[in-house]
Order: sequence, then structure tokens, then C-alpha cells
Amino acid sequence: MLVRLLMLAVFLSVSLATEMAETAPYAKFQLSESHLAATKRHRRIILNFDVISGDRRFGGRDPKELVQWKFHAIDQADVQIDSVWWCWGEGNQAPWPSKTMVLYDAAGYRKWVRDGVDIVKVFFDAAKERGIESFFNFRINGSDNDLGPFRSLERKIQNPQWLIRVPWRGPVGLWNYAIPEVRAFRLEILREIAERYDHNGISLDFARSCPVLPPGRQWELRDAMTDFMRKFRTMTQEVARRRGHPLLVGARIPASIEGCHYDGLDIETWVGEGLVDVLALGVRSFDIDVDAFRRLTAGTHIKLYPSIDDHHASDGYATPPIEIYRGVASNWWRQGVDGVQTFNFNHAPDFPYRKTWTTHLLAFRELGSPATLRHKNKIFVVQRRGGGHGQSVIPNPENWHTPRHMYINTNLLAALPETLDGSGKGDTMLTLAVGDDVTTDSARVENIALHVLVTDPAIKSQRQSPRLPAVVVATIGHAEDGLKNRPACTSIASELEARLNNVQLPSPRLDDGWIVFDPINPRLLAVGNNLVGLRYSGPPRAPQDQILIEKLELHVNYRER
Repeated sequence: MLVRLLMLAVFLSVSLATEMAETAPYAKFQLSESHLAATKRHRRIILNFDVISGDRRFGGRDPKELVQWKFHAIDQADVQIDSVWWCWGEGNQAPWPSKTMVLYDAAGYRKWVRDGVDIVKVFFDAAKERGIESFFNFRINGSDNDLGPFRSLERKIQNPQWLIRVPWRGPVGLWNYAIPEVRAFRLEILREIAERYDHNGISLDFARSCPVLPPGRQWELRDAMTDFMRKFRTMTQEVARRRGHPLLVGARIPASIEGCHYDGLDIETWVGEGLVDVLALGVRSFDIDVDAFRRLTAGTHIKLYPSIDDHHASDGYATPPIEIYRGVASNWWRQGVDGVQTFNFNHAPDFPYRKTWTTHLLAFRELGSPATLRHKNKIFVVQRRGGGHGQSVIPNPENWHTPRHMYINTNLLAALPETLDGSGKGDTMLTLAVGDDVTTDSARVENIALHVLVTDPAIKSQRQSPRLPAVVVATIGHAEDGLKNRPACTSIASELEARLNNVQLPSPRLDDGWIVFDPINPRLLAVGNNLVGLRYSGPPRAPQDQILIEKLELHVNYRER
């Protein structure tokens, strides 16, 4: 009887312990002092560098020559690049003889293997010599044909039940991280990377791409992704202890906390349990909710770096003038970021995107500090939703529908395009963020102007007045010659009213297709969010003929000293 009672007590204690383990919250990871010190590293600009994707001139070349070419921007005077997140492909193939991934199907990579060249280590060593921090940037769900054919991805072919089908991925889908075997396989790859290379950190790139969980169930299945993050943090801590110095964890995530929920990323738990160290916020969005992330991470060691992409760019602003980037960075610094991240920025003047070199070099010299942005001309904009990709991935604004596969990359909550009330009874209200304190610096301000671009669907029936010239609204992801507005008649100058923080602005002028309100008194602008109201005051319009606001920009120009 006593034996039975003891056995029952043991059974109950084990059951109770199991139940508590299943219901109790996970303990926060205990991070070493050296780890916490490594997170505090000064990072003005993190260069997220897609170093080989699509570059058929890369494999097999002389490593010293490649380093000189790929480090060209990093080696320029006065640049603010302190950290590089190296993208060595799409997370399914490798430029080294990997045990978990296939080698790139290109002769140059096979030549490197024969010659004993590990190009990843070559670049890490070159960065270390320059005092540059290096992360290995791992694409959670990268593409499948990164210099090689689909047929090389045996794991996907053999395990179709592991995949999420998406319209833009063709016959092969994306990894479904709700499947335990997928999480185990991807962690196996990450362990190889962590053990093979002595990087400062590994970043997980959710911009390449969501969905990582079945669409429509992402938030419901969020615990699967959190399980992956816990196991990843456990593995990196094990590797760090063995090698005797920290291995940081980064993640590139949506631009808002709500966007993380939409994509099934439980960022609150990640932060609460200490699963991450460095967060890159957004991809190509100008509107990063830094304030919300700052509140979430208050009192933690986690650093915040909003990210901007200049290839799959914010709609209407692909390869914009430097003034756009200055305005975006000014808004980010006002919210208290720790630095900025650039993605798809040019690394040398002879790269195929050479027309961007001058602008991107200026960005590398200016965006990493409020001091180098001060008193520089800027353009602050209200962002457009969608665009920036082919429409099978993200819908364009002119053909908008709500994307269900992912939030990240979509600029889903952007305010434009937006219609004007054709009855003239109500203002269309838009929030315009302005990071510069133009009131305090009013002595240095030369001019402030509000620029508005509209499309008029009723133009065919309005022949009593000449039309404005058409303007290209957006390029990448649209028609070959770009998306152009349907310009209004010149009478729009007397039919459009603008208010800034409820102060009516003077009547506008017309400038090359734009409606321009200026000059604007600097005292009308607040640091941070400003309300802009636009009202149509012309003859009443039918609902189908309402004017569409395509773009709204505030241009701030400063006097030279």
C-alpha cells in the first residue's frame, strides 16, 4: 500500500510539474555583461547588403578584387556605416560547401570550393580589419532561384506538405514554420552558420519574406514562430559560450506592432523573454511606429533601427532625391531611434544601379546622425500604400485590394491615394510628420511649400479650361513608362483649399503639374505630426468624379550660411 501511495505521489508531482511547465511563462534569457555591452555598439548606419543575389559577376572572381569593389562605399571618407548585415543569398543555397544547403549552381562557386576559398569568411575578415560589425543576414523565406534552378531544392520537392503556396512563387512554395520539421530544418542551417563563422550576430529577415505561417491563421499560430525564436536564441547562446564572446540576434520585422501581429510575430513575447537584441523596423516604409516600439522595449537592452529599401521602394519614391531620405531620417531620429538601416543601396559607381551612386553616397554620409541632417533641405511626405513590387506580390494603389499574405512590405495603412469630398462639405484630413523644428530654426529657413498632386477622373468632360501637364506618380511595379496622373484643369488652383493645423493657407500656384501652397510660415508647423486638411470648393461632383490626392509633400529649404 505504501509503495502504491508513493507511486501515486510521484505521478501527481510529475503531472503537476508538467502542467506548470506548459502553463507557466518562459523565463527571460539571462544575458552576460559582455553580451549587453555588445548590443550598445555605436551603429549610425547598418548597411543591409544583398552582396551576391543576382550578381553573375560575383562567383569565382579574385577575392581581393571583390573586397575592393564591394567595400567601395564602406571605404569612402566620412561615411557613417558602422555595421553590415551580409545577405549571402536567399537562405536556401550557399556560396560555400554547406552540409545543409546546396552549393550555388554556377561554375565560379565550384572553382572557389576547389581553391579552398570561403568567400563569407573573406568578407567577414575584411570587415573586421575595418572595425565594421558583421551580422549574417538569414532570409527566413527567400527565393528559390538565386543563381540556381528550382530543381536543386530537393527538400521542398520531397516535402510539399511543408510549404505555403503563394501566387508569386510559381511551382515551389514558401516554408511553413507551423510545421515542426520545417523549424528543425531551418534551425539546422542556422546552427551551421553560427558554428562555421565567427560573426558578431545573426539576423533573421522576415522581409524575405512573409508569410511564414499559413495566411489567415498567422496570429493564431504565432506560438510556432515564438518556439523557433526561443530555440534559435538557445542555440546562439550555446555557440557564444563555446567561443567565449557574444553572438547577437537581430530581426527585420514589420514597421508597427500591429503589423507584427498580422504576420504572426509575437514581438511582445520576443521582447519580454529577451529573444532579440537588434530590431530592424520595416523595409521600405517611411512611416515606422518607433514610438510604439520604444515604449515596448523601454528598460531593455534592445536597439531599434528603422530600415529603408531603395529597390522595392515606397510607392512613388523609387530612387528619390536626397531630400526625401533626409526627411524620412529626420522623422525617425525625432522618435529616438538608435540609428538607421539601408537596404538595396548602391555600393560602387560602376554597379548596374550607378545612377543612384551620388544620392546613396550622400545618404551614407548624412542619415546616421541628426547633426549631419540639420539645416539640410528636406522633403516630408505622406506615404502611398502598396506598390513597389509586381502586383502578384503587393497590389498597386490604383488596383488596391487588402493583401492577406503579409503586412510587411505592403505599407498597408498608408493614407494615400485618397479622395476629396466632391460636395465640398468636408476636409480630407492627412497626417504629415515633420521631424525638423522649423520654428526654432526659422532664421535659417528660406522657404516652406506644400506640394499636392491630384488625379481628376472627370477631366474628359471639362474642356472649358486648359489641363495641367501630366506627372509620373510612380515607376517600379507599374507600367513600363510609369504610372501617370490624369491631370486636372488649371481651374483647380481656385477650387482647392488647404489648411495646416487648421490655419488656412494662401491660394496656391501651379508648378509643372503640381499644386503648390507657399510661402508657409514656419510657426504653423509642429515638430512631429501635423494635420493637413484639403477641401474641394468647386462645382459639386458625382461620386465617380471625385478628385484623387496622389501625393502630398512638404518641401523645407534652408539658407546657406
